[in-house]
Amino acid sequence: MKLRINNFRNRAVLFICFALVSINNIKGQDFQFHGQISGWETGIRADSGWNKKIGLRYFPQVNYSYSINEDNLINGEILLNTYYTTDFKSDDYNLKLYRAILRYTSTQSEIQLGLQKINFGPAQLLRTLMWFDRVDPRDPLKLTDGVYGLRYKYSFLNNSILWLWGLYDNKNPAGYEIYPTANKTPEWGGRYQLQIPLGEAAATVHTRMVDEGLLNYRENRYALDGRWDIGIGIWFESALQQSQSNLLPYPWNKMLTVGGDYTFGIGNGIYFLSENLTSITSTKTWGNDIDRNISAVMASYPAGTLDNFALQIYYDLQGKNIYQYYLWQRTYDNLIINLALFHYPENGTGIFASGGTAPSTGYGLQLMLIYNY
Repeated sequence: MKLRINNFRNRAVLFICFALVSINNIKGQDFQFHGQISGWETGIRADSGWNKKIGLRYFPQVNYSYSINEDNLINGEILLNTYYTTDFKSDDYNLKLYRAILRYTSTQSEIQLGLQKINFGPAQLLRTLMWFDRVDPRDPLKLTDGVYGLRYKYSFLNNSILWLWGLYDNKNPAGYEIYPTANKTPEWGGRYQLQIPLGEAAATVHTRMVDEGLLNYRENRYALDGRWDIGIGIWFESALQQSQSNLLPYPWNKMLTVGGDYTFGIGNGIYFLSENLTSITSTKTWGNDIDRNISAVMASYPAGTLDNFALQIYYDLQGKNIYQYYLWQRTYDNLIINLALFHYPENGTGIFASGGTAPSTGYGLQLMLIYNY
């Protein structure tokens, strides 16, 4: 068992802990202790037969808040991720820091420092703007590693929002990244989101130095996204990525997600969502050398106050592969029961992010219990 925090991250976490402890005796403070315990068993049918896997995960969480006045608040949270899994052939267990955040909020602004989750954009299944997280839409726990950095958010009186962020010392690739950020180099970017008729739109930028082993180069990303409610919900996410190196065969990447959703007035209401993702890599800015298209649909139906049925189906056009996921969920006050059936191609090229609890190949079922306190 090990705690995965390097020297810089140690200093960042210690700073947050010191800041919380240093105001421990100030009146008006509020400490809260929360947690989540989950256990699951997965059975997967592959060519070699049935493979079983069980796991147990615990998230202990401490939240702190202190009101400076009616308009200014300091709060923070520390969350650990400890887990154990086994397939009865080998074991995997770990304890690592999952979130460590110190946050200052005022009437119109928010500053957030530490190991945090940064995500944005309207897409739900096939997210072009999955830049800093790897949330798998099939994962009941929605697990994703965070990024170390400082994020600033300002809300204008016209309901537009400005985001600015700076990231540092994040060793592992995030989002769709294949290669990590170069050691000891900062990343930074921003996003401006504004209200438009019947919806909202946003522009986002980000830049970093990439470490590809023997080659380091700068990577720039530019994105536009928007969502409208015109009786049905429609949205798009588009991004252009430039890798500034003459040694790369395909330095340009373009991604576009388009989607929509609607709730049909049948019974308790059937929610339906559809998205399509197109990804293109090319030698030139607007070239089309290699492309990939994935379509997805999701539907859910609440059968009473406790039960919900849902499905997600994905189709990889180039690989001619279909990915199917069916879920029954029962929700009590503190307990959630998930029973999922799935069927994924064993020769699929993988369309889901890694790091969650959802399986990615074969077919079978998964039972998960989630308890929150």
